[in-house]
Amino acid sequence: MLAVLALCILGTCRPSALAQEAAPGFTPIEQERDVPFGLDQLLVPRWRLADGPHVRAAFRDVVRNASHSTARVRSDGKQVALGSIVGADGWILTKASPLSGDVTCRLKDGRTYKADIVGISGEHDLALLKIEATNLRELRFSSKTATVGSFVATVGTQRDPEAVGVVSVPGREVPPQPGVLGIQLDQANKPLVVHVFPESGAERAGVKENDLIIRINETPIPTRVELIETVRKFNPGDRVKLTLERDSKTLTVEATLSGRFPGWRQSRSQFQNSLGGKLSVRRFGFPDVFQHDTVLAPNQCGGPLVNLDGESVGVNIARSGRTETYALDVQTVTDLLFDLRSGKLAPRRPELEAAKITSPAQ
Repeated sequence: MLAVLALCILGTCRPSALAQEAAPGFTPIEQERDVPFGLDQLLVPRWRLADGPHVRAAFRDVVRNASHSTARVRSDGKQVALGSIVGADGWILTKASPLSGDVTCRLKDGRTYKADIVGISGEHDLALLKIEATNLRELRFSSKTATVGSFVATVGTQRDPEAVGVVSVPGREVPPQPGVLGIQLDQANKPLVVHVFPESGAERAGVKENDLIIRINETPIPTRVELIETVRKFNPGDRVKLTLERDSKTLTVEATLSGRFPGWRQSRSQFQNSLGGKLSVRRFGFPDVFQHDTVLAPNQCGGPLVNLDGESVGVNIARSGRTETYALDVQTVTDLLFDLRSGKLAPRRPELEAAKITSPAQ
């Protein structure tokens, strides 16, 4: 019996052969299979998966109201995130780092509005957008904290949730990871660029060989050591403003940092994490997030996460692994709202205020 099972798993026998051997004269209806017998028994139908349509349909009533408080955030016509409507007069929270170019928000009813970025919390990767709309339905926040083991649903603008999952880890700090600009510096003390790695944030920003980097954001960079130390303070997915000297002229560019040098092999853990699909570039360095096992695409972050009562228990902020998604809890979000609206966390760069950011990240 074990030998027969082994042969079937290896694809050397088919159910028709087994049926004829077990009952001579019996003719099965199905003579051939497209995949070896045994292997097709190991394949799980999509409708049985956690993100399958049958499972998501069971949460339809849960997200019914919250879907009216959700928007799809687009940059230059491409969806880069979801958004949570937190003000009836056009205030929308979303993930900050993917925003670039012309930012628009598409509501559940199909209306599309141009969006202005009015506030950004860099440490939380959270942005507040403003659209010229009124009488929107505000998201209803829960007064209870999401507990480990409880079901949660990621809300979109369709009748079914984007995905469902279970809270797996309570609130905690996610440590930062050093960002990578993608340049090689001269061995002398000056922060002089001698090589720009292809497909790096530096190349996309327009950095060239023989550029001298004299400032990152508002921090002067007199030496190569200070340049390295300053870049390492930022996370992958963060954008930095570089002030360069080139041919006796000064210019400013913006670059999005990555997590590793382009072309370098992934570590084993990085490879395993990437097997489930694309991860958010900005997925490190959060002061307080809780974790759930929902499988999301990076452009499904930024929107509401609700409990079985349909109340928001947080805002999804990053896909960090195969079955790891981070969310900001309600207390964190509500504490940030005032500062985001008041101008205390207004974008410091004119390009951000005009929603004209280069080098998008997800």
